[in-house]
Amino acid sequence: MRNRNAKERYLEILNFQHFAKFTTFTTDGEDFRNKVLKNKIDVSVVLDLECVDMFTQFYE
Repeated sequence: MRNRNAKERYLEILNFQHFAKFTTFTTDGEDFRNKVLKNKIDVSVVLDLECVDMFTQFYE
């Protein structure tokens, strides 16, 4: 899109925690062997909105 007046926004429509046991690895310097047991996953569902001023395009 060739518009200089475009702005990006994120609209969060849903935010929840999913409870499940899983393992993940954390870093400690260069060591990736630190296994951690987690109980939940934070989930965020967002829409990427692009707002464009269409009024200025007609008068250029």
